[in-house]
Amino acid sequence: MKSGMFQLLVALALVAPMTCVRANAADDAKKVDESQAIELFQAIDEGLVEVKLTPKNSLHSSLTVTNKTDKEIVVDMPQAFAGVPILAQPGGFGRGMGGGMMGGMGGRGGMMGGMGGAMMGGGMFGEEGGRGGMGMGGNMRGGNSGGNQSIGGGMGGRGGMMGGRGGRGGGGMFSIAPKKSHKEQVRTVCLEHGKKEPRSTVNYTIVPIDSYTDNKTTQVLCSMLGDEEVDQNALQAAVWNTENGLSFDDLASKTKQEGRNNPVQSYFNANELASAVSLLEKAQGRAQEIEEVEKAQEELQSTTLEETNDAVEALTEEVIK
Repeated sequence: MKSGMFQLLVALALVAPMTCVRANAADDAKKVDESQAIELFQAIDEGLVEVKLTPKNSLHSSLTVTNKTDKEIVVDMPQAFAGVPILAQPGGFGRGMGGGMMGGMGGRGGMMGGMGGAMMGGGMFGEEGGRGGMGMGGNMRGGNSGGNQSIGGGMGGRGGMMGGRGGRGGGGMFSIAPKKSHKEQVRTVCLEHGKKEPRSTVNYTIVPIDSYTDNKTTQVLCSMLGDEEVDQNALQAAVWNTENGLSFDDLASKTKQEGRNNPVQSYFNANELASAVSLLEKAQGRAQEIEEVEKAQEELQSTTLEETNDAVEALTEEVIK
C-alpha cells in the first residue's frame, strides 16, 4: 500500500459525520431503524416521498415530508440544502419533488436564468423569531435581476460537522407512517444578496446544497444552521461574505428600517459581525478538511485500483507461465 495511506484512513475516520437520530413526532418512544433509512434526495428521486418547503421569510421556513408509500419509511435528512423558487418556465432546474418539478438538474447559470428567483438555505430545529431577512442591492446570479431569494441551510448539523457529497445524509433521521407527513421548522439564510424576500405564496423546492454552489465554505455554513446555538444573523453575514462577496465593511454599513415610522438602524450589530468572522474562520477550516478528505478518498480509490491491476497482471503472468 502506498506510503501514508494509514494516515489517510485515519483522517477519513476522524472527519466522518456522525448520525443524529430523531424519533417520529407522533411516537417519540419508538426507536428509528437506521438500517432501513433512505437519504431524502434518493427517496425523492424514487418517488417515495413528496417534499414541500414553505418559507415565511429568508430566515424561517417549514419543511413537510410526506410518505407516498403504503409502508413506513425512515428518512435520512441532509445536513445542508438549498431552497429554490420554482417557476413554470423551461430552463430552470428542479428535482422530482412536490408532485414533480421540471426536468433534471441544470448548471448554476442556466438554473438561475430559468427560475426568476433568489435562493435561500436553512437549518432544522430553528425557533421562530429574530429579524426577517431583507433584500439588498448586490450580487445577482446568472444575469437574473428579479425574483425571490433562494435560501440555504442545514438540519441537525451539530456546528457544521458536514461530510462529503454536499452534506447529503447525516442530518438526522425520522420515520413516517404510510401516507402520513412529518413537518419541521427550519432556519434558513439568504443565498442571493439583493433579491426579494421569500414568501409563502411563492413555490419552493429543496435541492442538494452542492447542486447550487460548489463553495464548500458556504455549504458548511448552511449546515451549521442545524445548531440552535449558532447566531443566525451572524451566520447570514458570513454567508453574504463568502457566497456573494460582500466585505465586512459593506456588511457593517448596511442599514434597515422596520416600519416607516421607525428609525433607520444598522442591519448587523458589532457582536454579530464579530461572530460572523469567527463562524467564517471555522467554516473555512472545516471546508479545507472536507477537501482534504475528498482528495484522500480519490487517492485511496486510485491506489486500490492500481493494486488490483497489479495483482491481475501478476496472476496473468503466472497463468501464462
